[in-house]
This record gives sequence, structure tokens and C-alpha cells, in this order.
Amino acid sequence: MDCDQREAESRLALVAQQVWAGERGPADFAEAFATAVVYAERSEQPGLLVTELGEHGQWMRVFSTPQRLYAHAGECPYFFTTGADLLELVPPGVGVMVDPDDEHRFPVLSRLAPPEVVAQAWSRLARSR
Repeated sequence: MDCDQREAESRLALVAQQVWAGERGPADFAEAFATAVVYAERSEQPGLLVTELGEHGQWMRVFSTPQRLYAHAGECPYFFTTGADLLELVPPGVGVMVDPDDEHRFPVLSRLAPPEVVAQAWSRLARSR
């Protein structure tokens, strides 16, 4: 990735890329997510848009930039908030997938399982990469 591309990337996307490259740990992403502004498609009715993926559970898609949201959903009404504030709105049992169309896609599992289960999942994922 050249310098111009890195400057165009959001900090959140860069941290996700660094975690997948093994340069940083998942806790770094969690910290970046908490303070980052994320973008999500807004539903017509009050509530969050959640996708049911059968045995893979329920997920909400969020994006690190409005451009990524538009690339995914086309021009659409959206809202933005910090990752920490978003997690306060997401009901238990729903995961959050950041930038689902990109290679650096990143799951935020804090509402799905206790921290020890999330740590075990990350350990298994790291071994498989």
C-alpha cells in the first residue's frame, strides 16, 4: 500500500490491517474501535439493521468510512457514532462486522460471548491464518 492510500484509509481500517498482518493484537483493534467513528445504514423504523446468518448468528454491518458504506449499500440514509456508543445500542447476541466487504473485515464479538470465549476464538483464528 503506498503512502497516499495509507493516508486515505481510516485509522480503524489501518489497525484492522495491522492486526491481520500480525503487527498488532486484537486488543489494539478493540481500543481503536471504541474511539473511532463508524457508519451504518439507517433503517426506516427506529432500530438497527441486523442480518440473520443462520448458524453463524446475527450480525450488524458497520463501516470505517461513508465511502465503504456506499460501496456496500449504495446511497442510503445512514448514521454515525463512536464504536463504544454503538456497542451500547447493539443487543446481546448480535455481533458487529466492520468493513465486511474488505480483506481487513473485522468482527467485534463483545456482545456475543464472554471475554474468555472471545480470546479462545482469536487464538484459534490466529493459528488458522
